[in-house]
Amino acid sequence: MKTNDVRDICYDLSVKNLLSNTTEYGILAAAPKGKETEAKFYTSLFSRDVGVCTLGALESDNDDLIDAAKRALISLTKAQSVRGQFPHYFRPETNTVEWWMPNTIDGTIWWSIAVLEYYKKTKDEGFYNKMKPHLEKAFTWLTYMDTNNDNLLEQGDAADWADEMPRMGLVLYTNTLWYWLLKLKIEVEKRNDLKDLRDKVYEGFNTMLWVHKGSDNNLNYVPDNDYIKNSAFAKCMIEWTNSRAVYLPYYLGYVSHKVFEMRCDVYGNVLACLVGLADEEKAEQITDFIIRSDCNKPYPVRSLYPPIYPNEPDWKEYMAKGRQNYPWQYHNGSVWPYIGGFWVKWLAKYNKELAKTELTGLAEANKINDWEFNEYLHGQTGAPIGIPYQSWNMGMYIAAYKAVNSSS
Repeated sequence: MKTNDVRDICYDLSVKNLLSNTTEYGILAAAPKGKETEAKFYTSLFSRDVGVCTLGALESDNDDLIDAAKRALISLTKAQSVRGQFPHYFRPETNTVEWWMPNTIDGTIWWSIAVLEYYKKTKDEGFYNKMKPHLEKAFTWLTYMDTNNDNLLEQGDAADWADEMPRMGLVLYTNTLWYWLLKLKIEVEKRNDLKDLRDKVYEGFNTMLWVHKGSDNNLNYVPDNDYIKNSAFAKCMIEWTNSRAVYLPYYLGYVSHKVFEMRCDVYGNVLACLVGLADEEKAEQITDFIIRSDCNKPYPVRSLYPPIYPNEPDWKEYMAKGRQNYPWQYHNGSVWPYIGGFWVKWLAKYNKELAKTELTGLAEANKINDWEFNEYLHGQTGAPIGIPYQSWNMGMYIAAYKAVNSSS
Protein backbone atom coordinates (compact mmCIF):
# COMPACT_ATOMS: atom_id res chain seq x y z
CA MET A 1 0.00 0.00 0.00
CA LYS A 2 1.24 3.51 -0.76
CA THR A 3 1.00 5.64 2.38
CA ASN A 4 3.12 7.82 4.62
CA ASP A 5 1.55 6.43 7.81
CA VAL A 6 4.30 4.75 9.84
CA ARG A 7 1.85 2.00 10.82
CA ASP A 8 1.14 1.09 7.20
CA ILE A 9 4.80 1.25 6.24
CA CYS A 10 5.68 -1.03 9.14
CA TYR A 11 3.04 -3.52 8.04
CA ASP A 12 4.36 -3.69 4.47
CA LEU A 13 7.94 -4.07 5.68
CA SER A 14 6.91 -6.72 8.22
CA VAL A 15 5.46 -8.87 5.45
CA LYS A 16 8.42 -8.22 3.14
CA ASN A 17 11.09 -8.85 5.77
CA LEU A 18 9.38 -11.90 7.21
CA LEU A 19 9.35 -13.43 3.74
CA SER A 20 13.06 -12.69 3.44
CA ASN A 21 13.63 -14.55 6.75
CA THR A 22 12.37 -17.83 5.29
CA THR A 23 14.15 -20.81 3.80
CA GLU A 24 12.96 -24.10 2.39
CA TYR A 25 12.55 -25.22 6.03
CA GLY A 26 10.33 -22.33 7.11
CA ILE A 27 10.66 -19.13 9.16
CA LEU A 28 14.01 -18.48 10.85
CA ALA A 29 14.29 -16.55 14.12
CA ALA A 30 16.20 -13.74 12.37
CA ALA A 31 17.59 -12.98 8.92
CA PRO A 32 21.13 -14.20 8.19
CA LYS A 33 22.64 -10.74 7.86
CA GLY A 34 25.82 -11.02 9.91
CA LYS A 35 28.30 -13.15 11.82
CA GLU A 36 26.65 -12.49 15.19
CA THR A 37 23.32 -13.74 13.90
CA GLU A 38 24.96 -16.97 12.77
CA ALA A 39 27.07 -17.32 15.95
CA LYS A 40 23.99 -17.19 18.15
CA PHE A 41 22.10 -19.60 15.91
CA TYR A 42 19.30 -17.17 15.13
CA THR A 43 19.29 -18.62 11.62
CA SER A 44 17.54 -21.64 13.12
CA LEU A 45 13.97 -22.77 13.68
CA PHE A 46 13.17 -21.81 17.27
CA SER A 47 10.04 -23.64 18.42
CA ARG A 48 8.61 -20.67 20.31
CA ASP A 49 9.53 -18.15 17.60
CA VAL A 50 7.89 -20.28 14.93
CA GLY A 51 4.77 -20.49 17.09
CA VAL A 52 4.56 -16.71 17.48
CA CYS A 53 5.38 -16.03 13.82
CA THR A 54 2.64 -18.42 12.72
CA LEU A 55 0.06 -16.13 14.35
CA GLY A 56 1.22 -13.23 12.18
CA ALA A 57 1.54 -15.32 9.04
CA LEU A 58 -2.05 -16.53 9.39
CA GLU A 59 -3.34 -12.98 9.93
CA SER A 60 -1.45 -11.70 6.89
CA ASP A 61 -3.51 -13.80 4.44
CA ASN A 62 -0.29 -13.97 2.42
CA ASP A 63 -0.08 -17.43 0.88
CA ASP A 64 3.71 -17.46 0.83
CA LEU A 65 3.95 -16.55 4.53
CA ILE A 66 1.31 -19.08 5.49
CA ASP A 67 3.19 -21.75 3.56
CA ALA A 68 6.46 -20.76 5.27
CA ALA A 69 4.80 -21.19 8.66
CA LYS A 70 3.53 -24.61 7.59
CA ARG A 71 7.00 -25.67 6.45
CA ALA A 72 8.51 -24.58 9.77
CA LEU A 73 5.95 -26.51 11.80
CA ILE A 74 6.56 -29.62 9.73
CA SER A 75 10.35 -29.22 9.87
CA LEU A 76 10.31 -29.05 13.67
CA THR A 77 8.67 -32.46 13.93
CA LYS A 78 11.99 -33.97 12.88
CA ALA A 79 13.46 -32.65 16.13
CA GLN A 80 10.66 -33.78 18.46
CA SER A 81 11.92 -36.05 21.23
CA VAL A 82 10.69 -39.62 21.60
CA ARG A 83 8.68 -38.42 24.61
CA GLY A 84 7.06 -35.57 22.70
CA GLN A 85 9.07 -32.49 23.68
CA PHE A 86 10.03 -29.84 21.11
CA PRO A 87 13.50 -28.30 21.34
CA HIS A 88 14.77 -24.82 22.01
CA TYR A 89 15.89 -24.67 18.38
CA PHE A 90 16.59 -26.91 15.39
CA ARG A 91 18.93 -26.50 12.44
CA PRO A 92 17.53 -28.83 9.76
CA GLU A 93 20.44 -28.47 7.34
CA THR A 94 22.84 -29.97 9.93
CA ASN A 95 20.26 -31.88 12.00
CA THR A 96 21.41 -29.95 15.08
CA VAL A 97 18.99 -29.99 18.03
CA GLU A 98 19.44 -27.67 21.06
CA TRP A 99 17.44 -28.35 24.22
CA TRP A 100 18.88 -25.51 26.34
CA MET A 101 17.78 -25.53 30.00
CA PRO A 102 16.47 -28.71 31.65
CA ASN A 103 12.72 -28.93 31.10
CA THR A 104 12.63 -26.40 28.24
CA ILE A 105 8.86 -26.10 28.17
CA ASP A 106 7.20 -23.28 26.24
CA GLY A 107 8.42 -24.27 22.78
CA THR A 108 6.34 -27.44 22.96
CA ILE A 109 3.21 -25.47 23.86
CA TRP A 110 3.85 -22.82 21.21
CA TRP A 111 4.34 -25.43 18.49
CA SER A 112 1.07 -27.09 19.49
CA ILE A 113 -0.83 -23.80 19.60
CA ALA A 114 0.51 -22.84 16.17
CA VAL A 115 -0.48 -26.17 14.58
CA LEU A 116 -4.04 -25.84 15.86
CA GLU A 117 -4.29 -22.16 14.89
CA TYR A 118 -3.02 -23.10 11.43
CA TYR A 119 -5.61 -25.85 11.06
CA LYS A 120 -8.35 -23.60 12.44
CA LYS A 121 -7.53 -20.97 9.79
CA THR A 122 -6.78 -23.14 6.76
CA LYS A 123 -8.90 -26.27 7.34
CA ASP A 124 -5.96 -28.19 5.83
CA GLU A 125 -6.97 -31.76 6.70
CA GLY A 126 -3.86 -33.30 5.18
CA PHE A 127 -1.60 -31.13 7.33
CA TYR A 128 -3.61 -31.81 10.47
CA ASN A 129 -3.62 -35.57 9.94
CA LYS A 130 0.15 -35.49 9.44
CA MET A 131 0.64 -33.42 12.61
CA LYS A 132 -1.86 -35.26 14.79
CA PRO A 133 0.54 -37.95 16.10
CA HIS A 134 3.07 -35.24 16.98
CA LEU A 135 0.34 -33.19 18.68
CA GLU A 136 -0.67 -36.16 20.80
CA LYS A 137 2.93 -36.88 21.82
CA ALA A 138 3.48 -33.21 22.69
CA PHE A 139 0.28 -33.08 24.74
CA THR A 140 1.19 -36.24 26.62
CA TRP A 141 4.63 -34.82 27.43
CA LEU A 142 3.03 -31.61 28.69
CA THR A 143 0.66 -33.48 31.00
CA TYR A 144 3.71 -35.02 32.65
CA MET A 145 4.91 -31.51 33.45
CA ASP A 146 2.09 -31.39 36.00
CA THR A 147 4.44 -32.71 38.66
CA ASN A 148 2.17 -32.25 41.68
CA ASN A 149 -1.09 -33.37 40.06
CA ASP A 150 -2.92 -30.04 40.34
CA ASN A 151 -3.59 -29.74 36.56
CA LEU A 152 -1.16 -26.81 36.20
CA LEU A 153 2.32 -27.13 34.71
CA GLU A 154 5.53 -26.77 36.67
CA GLN A 155 9.00 -26.05 35.31
CA GLY A 156 12.62 -25.70 36.24
CA ASP A 157 14.49 -22.44 36.74
CA ALA A 158 14.92 -20.30 33.59
CA ALA A 159 13.26 -22.98 31.43
CA ASP A 160 11.04 -20.81 29.21
CA TRP A 161 11.53 -17.80 26.92
CA ALA A 162 12.93 -15.72 29.83
CA ASP A 163 16.24 -17.57 29.99
CA GLU A 164 18.65 -16.57 32.76
CA MET A 165 15.72 -15.21 34.79
CA PRO A 166 14.70 -16.56 38.22
CA ARG A 167 11.34 -18.09 37.38
CA MET A 168 10.39 -21.62 38.41
CA GLY A 169 7.59 -23.84 39.64
CA LEU A 170 4.12 -22.66 38.69
CA VAL A 171 4.88 -19.93 36.13
CA LEU A 172 2.30 -17.40 34.91
CA TYR A 173 3.49 -17.20 31.29
CA THR A 174 3.69 -20.96 30.78
CA ASN A 175 0.27 -21.66 32.23
CA THR A 176 -1.41 -18.97 30.12
CA LEU A 177 -0.12 -20.89 27.09
CA TRP A 178 -1.30 -24.17 28.62
CA TYR A 179 -4.82 -22.78 29.06
CA TRP A 180 -4.78 -21.41 25.51
CA LEU A 181 -3.78 -24.82 24.18
CA LEU A 182 -6.57 -26.57 26.09
CA LYS A 183 -9.13 -24.11 24.72
CA LEU A 184 -7.89 -24.74 21.18
CA LYS A 185 -7.98 -28.51 21.56
CA ILE A 186 -11.59 -28.27 22.72
CA GLU A 187 -12.56 -25.86 19.92
CA VAL A 188 -10.56 -27.25 17.00
CA GLU A 189 -10.22 -30.93 17.83
CA LYS A 190 -13.63 -31.14 19.55
CA ARG A 191 -11.94 -32.59 22.64
CA ASN A 192 -14.91 -32.17 24.96
CA ASP A 193 -13.22 -34.60 27.36
CA LEU A 194 -10.78 -31.75 28.17
CA LYS A 195 -13.42 -29.28 29.36
CA ASP A 196 -13.08 -30.40 32.96
CA LEU A 197 -9.28 -30.02 32.80
CA ARG A 198 -9.66 -26.56 31.22
CA ASP A 199 -11.97 -25.47 34.03
CA LYS A 200 -9.64 -26.85 36.70
CA VAL A 201 -6.70 -25.00 35.13
CA TYR A 202 -8.75 -21.78 35.15
CA GLU A 203 -9.61 -22.22 38.81
CA GLY A 204 -6.11 -23.24 39.86
CA PHE A 205 -4.49 -20.40 37.91
CA ASN A 206 -6.76 -17.78 39.44
CA THR A 207 -6.33 -19.30 42.88
CA MET A 208 -2.54 -19.54 43.00
CA LEU A 209 -1.35 -16.54 41.00
CA TRP A 210 -3.68 -13.78 42.22
CA VAL A 211 -3.31 -12.01 45.59
CA HIS A 212 -6.77 -12.47 47.09
CA LYS A 213 -6.75 -10.11 50.03
CA GLY A 214 -8.73 -6.97 49.20
CA SER A 215 -6.21 -4.75 50.96
CA ASP A 216 -3.03 -5.09 52.97
CA ASN A 217 -5.14 -5.13 56.15
CA ASN A 218 -7.45 -7.94 55.03
CA LEU A 219 -6.33 -11.42 56.06
CA ASN A 220 -9.35 -13.35 54.79
CA TYR A 221 -7.67 -14.43 51.60
CA VAL A 222 -7.92 -18.21 51.20
CA PRO A 223 -10.51 -18.88 48.47
CA ASP A 224 -13.20 -21.43 49.23
CA ASN A 225 -13.05 -23.55 46.07
CA ASP A 226 -12.35 -27.10 44.95
CA TYR A 227 -8.73 -26.35 44.07
CA ILE A 228 -7.99 -25.40 47.69
CA LYS A 229 -10.01 -28.30 49.11
CA ASN A 230 -8.13 -30.83 46.97
CA SER A 231 -4.61 -29.52 47.55
CA ALA A 232 -2.87 -29.08 50.88
CA PHE A 233 0.02 -27.47 49.00
CA ALA A 234 -2.30 -24.85 47.49
CA LYS A 235 -3.70 -23.79 50.87
CA CYS A 236 -0.19 -23.62 52.32
CA MET A 237 1.13 -21.51 49.44
CA ILE A 238 -1.86 -19.13 49.42
CA GLU A 239 -1.32 -18.51 53.13
CA TRP A 240 2.38 -17.92 52.45
CA THR A 241 2.13 -15.61 49.43
CA ASN A 242 -0.89 -13.59 50.59
CA SER A 243 0.49 -12.98 54.05
CA ARG A 244 3.73 -11.61 52.58
CA ALA A 245 2.72 -9.94 49.31
CA VAL A 246 1.25 -6.48 49.21
CA TYR A 247 -2.10 -6.23 47.44
CA LEU A 248 -1.36 -6.33 43.69
CA PRO A 249 -3.47 -5.48 40.65
CA TYR A 250 -1.89 -8.20 38.48
CA TYR A 251 -0.96 -11.89 38.56
CA LEU A 252 2.17 -13.09 40.33
CA GLY A 253 4.92 -14.06 37.88
CA TYR A 254 5.44 -17.45 39.50
CA VAL A 255 4.84 -19.40 42.70
CA SER A 256 7.13 -22.15 43.94
CA HIS A 257 8.07 -23.53 47.35
CA LYS A 258 7.95 -20.55 49.72
CA VAL A 259 9.03 -18.18 46.92
CA PHE A 260 7.07 -16.07 44.45
CA GLU A 261 7.55 -13.14 42.04
CA MET A 262 5.81 -9.95 43.11
CA ARG A 263 7.03 -7.88 40.15
CA CYS A 264 4.72 -7.57 37.16
CA ASP A 265 5.49 -10.03 34.38
CA VAL A 266 3.90 -7.81 31.73
CA TYR A 267 4.04 -10.47 29.02
CA GLY A 268 2.34 -13.12 31.12
CA ASN A 269 -0.33 -10.74 32.36
CA VAL A 270 -1.16 -9.50 28.85
CA LEU A 271 -1.47 -13.10 27.65
CA ALA A 272 -3.77 -13.87 30.59
CA CYS A 273 -6.05 -11.06 29.41
CA LEU A 274 -5.92 -12.21 25.79
CA VAL A 275 -6.73 -15.86 26.40
CA GLY A 276 -9.54 -15.20 28.87
CA LEU A 277 -7.92 -16.25 32.14
CA ALA A 278 -8.39 -12.74 33.55
CA ASP A 279 -12.05 -11.86 34.04
CA GLU A 280 -13.28 -8.36 33.22
CA GLU A 281 -12.34 -6.91 36.62
CA LYS A 282 -8.86 -8.44 36.66
CA ALA A 283 -8.21 -7.42 33.03
CA GLU A 284 -9.19 -3.85 33.89
CA GLN A 285 -6.77 -3.77 36.82
CA ILE A 286 -3.92 -5.31 34.83
CA THR A 287 -4.34 -2.95 31.87
CA ASP A 288 -4.64 0.08 34.15
CA PHE A 289 -1.45 -0.90 35.99
CA ILE A 290 0.55 -1.33 32.78
CA ILE A 291 -0.51 2.11 31.60
CA ARG A 292 -0.07 3.91 34.95
CA SER A 293 3.38 2.41 35.49
CA ASP A 294 4.51 3.46 31.98
CA CYS A 295 5.34 -0.12 31.02
CA ASN A 296 4.32 0.94 27.52
CA LYS A 297 7.08 3.60 27.48
CA PRO A 298 9.38 4.49 25.78
CA TYR A 299 7.82 1.98 23.38
CA PRO A 300 5.34 -0.83 23.90
CA VAL A 301 6.09 -2.79 25.98
CA ARG A 302 8.50 -3.54 28.84
CA SER A 303 8.60 -7.25 29.67
CA LEU A 304 8.98 -6.86 33.46
CA TYR A 305 8.29 -4.05 35.92
CA PRO A 306 10.10 -3.05 38.01
CA PRO A 307 13.38 -4.67 36.99
CA ILE A 308 15.53 -6.68 39.40
CA TYR A 309 18.65 -4.87 40.63
CA PRO A 310 21.86 -6.55 41.81
CA ASN A 311 21.87 -7.35 45.56
CA GLU A 312 18.08 -7.42 45.74
CA PRO A 313 16.64 -10.71 47.09
CA ASP A 314 15.37 -11.71 43.63
CA TRP A 315 18.74 -11.16 41.95
CA LYS A 316 20.67 -14.28 40.92
CA GLU A 317 24.33 -14.31 39.98
CA TYR A 318 23.60 -15.99 36.66
CA MET A 319 21.62 -12.91 35.55
CA ALA A 320 24.95 -11.17 34.95
CA LYS A 321 25.91 -13.71 32.28
CA GLY A 322 27.06 -11.83 29.20
CA ARG A 323 25.96 -8.62 30.94
CA GLN A 324 22.52 -9.27 29.47
CA ASN A 325 20.06 -9.21 32.35
CA TYR A 326 21.15 -6.07 34.13
CA PRO A 327 18.26 -3.71 34.95
CA TRP A 328 16.27 -2.52 31.90
CA GLN A 329 18.07 -5.01 29.63
CA TYR A 330 17.17 -8.31 27.99
CA HIS A 331 14.41 -10.03 30.01
CA ASN A 332 14.92 -7.76 33.00
CA GLY A 333 12.65 -4.83 32.12
CA SER A 334 13.58 -4.08 28.51
CA VAL A 335 11.17 -3.37 25.65
CA TRP A 336 10.38 -6.37 23.42
CA PRO A 337 8.49 -5.26 20.31
CA TYR A 338 7.01 -8.70 19.73
CA ILE A 339 5.46 -8.57 23.21
CA GLY A 340 4.19 -5.13 22.24
CA GLY A 341 2.31 -6.91 19.46
CA PHE A 342 0.42 -9.00 22.02
CA TRP A 343 -0.25 -5.84 24.03
CA VAL A 344 -1.73 -4.04 21.02
CA LYS A 345 -3.72 -7.15 20.10
CA TRP A 346 -5.22 -7.16 23.61
CA LEU A 347 -5.96 -3.43 23.46
CA ALA A 348 -7.79 -3.94 20.18
CA LYS A 349 -10.34 -5.87 22.26
CA TYR A 350 -10.17 -3.57 25.26
CA ASN A 351 -9.95 -0.06 23.78
CA LYS A 352 -9.58 0.29 20.00
CA GLU A 353 -8.54 3.97 20.09
CA LEU A 354 -5.79 3.28 22.61
CA ALA A 355 -4.73 0.32 20.49
CA LYS A 356 -4.26 2.62 17.48
CA THR A 357 -2.01 4.92 19.50
CA GLU A 358 0.06 2.01 20.79
CA LEU A 359 0.35 0.54 17.30
CA THR A 360 2.04 3.77 16.23
CA GLY A 361 4.51 3.41 19.09
CA LEU A 362 5.16 -0.19 18.11
CA ALA A 363 5.84 0.82 14.50
CA GLU A 364 8.27 3.49 15.73
CA ALA A 365 10.11 0.86 17.80
CA ASN A 366 10.57 -1.35 14.74
CA LYS A 367 11.64 1.69 12.68
CA ILE A 368 14.76 2.36 14.79
CA ASN A 369 18.01 2.21 12.78
CA ASP A 370 16.16 2.41 9.48
CA TRP A 371 13.73 -0.41 10.17
CA GLU A 372 16.00 -2.93 11.88
CA PHE A 373 13.21 -4.65 13.85
CA ASN A 374 15.66 -5.01 16.72
CA GLU A 375 15.41 -7.88 19.18
CA TYR A 376 14.81 -5.62 22.17
CA LEU A 377 15.30 -2.03 23.34
CA HIS A 378 16.66 -0.60 26.57
CA GLY A 379 13.73 -0.16 28.97
CA GLN A 380 14.63 3.43 29.86
CA THR A 381 16.41 4.88 26.85
CA GLY A 382 14.90 2.84 24.03
CA ALA A 383 18.38 2.12 22.64
CA PRO A 384 18.37 -0.95 20.35
CA ILE A 385 20.10 -4.08 21.68
CA GLY A 386 20.47 -7.63 20.44
CA ILE A 387 20.05 -9.16 17.01
CA PRO A 388 18.21 -7.14 14.32
CA TYR A 389 15.56 -8.31 11.85
CA GLN A 390 13.68 -10.45 14.35
CA SER A 391 10.96 -12.53 12.74
CA TRP A 392 8.61 -12.51 15.70
CA ASN A 393 8.70 -8.70 15.78
CA MET A 394 7.45 -8.77 12.22
CA GLY A 395 4.94 -11.53 12.82
CA MET A 396 3.36 -9.95 15.88
CA TYR A 397 3.26 -6.53 14.22
CA ILE A 398 1.21 -8.09 11.43
CA ALA A 399 -1.15 -9.66 13.99
CA ALA A 400 -1.44 -6.39 15.94
CA TYR A 401 -2.03 -4.32 12.81
CA LYS A 402 -4.78 -6.65 11.63
CA ALA A 403 -6.44 -6.61 15.06
CA VAL A 404 -6.47 -2.81 15.16
CA ASN A 405 -7.80 -2.50 11.62
CA SER A 406 -10.47 -5.18 11.88
CA SER A 407 -14.10 -4.09 11.82
CA SER A 408 -15.02 -5.96 14.99
